[in-house]
Amino acid sequence: TPYYKVFDAIMNYKKEEIGTLLEKIGVAIKHEDKDKDGKALLKLVMRTWLPAGEALLQMIAIHLPSPVVAQKYRMEMLYEGPHDDEAADAVKSCDPDGPLMMYISKMVPTSDKGRFYAFGRVFSGKVATGQKCRIMGPNYVPGKKEDLYEKAIQRTILMMGRYVEAIEDVPSGNICSMVS
Repeated sequence: TPYYKVFDAIMNYKKEEIGTLLEKIGVAIKHEDKDKDGKALLKLVMRTWLPAGEALLQMIAIHLPSPVVAQKYRMEMLYEGPHDDEAADAVKSCDPDGPLMMYISKMVPTSDKGRFYAFGRVFSGKVATGQKCRIMGPNYVPGKKEDLYEKAIQRTILMMGRYVEAIEDVPSGNICSMVS
């Protein structure tokens, strides 16, 4: 297969074969990248020849439902409270004016030692810097006070790959991070 031939030629440093293969598959390498070899060259060639990022984003946009559509039928799996209360209705309709309902899926370390970004998806309401929020930890049991905290959101963060940007607020249907 062409994939294997390209991989084999690059990883086994077969210089004369690499040029011919790249010409066949229509990949042109810039002058400043001509000295690359091994993994660095393979990465460059694959990114140029098969740009997976664009294809993945396009597939996601075409095939996955929007938060507004998805939350209508997923609310029962997302929310453990009564399915007819204000919060359930807000989650179901992805209401940016409803109560803040957010699921934190990952704690990401910050450059400040011992601090973390709480990364997750906003299901209803909006996350805003300065806003008070109730945090229910993984061991929270409804009706009890253990693993339940009330804190102000110090920063609202938009994460873009390895870059972070502080923003004022994030409405429902989006993913973001916060520091509290």
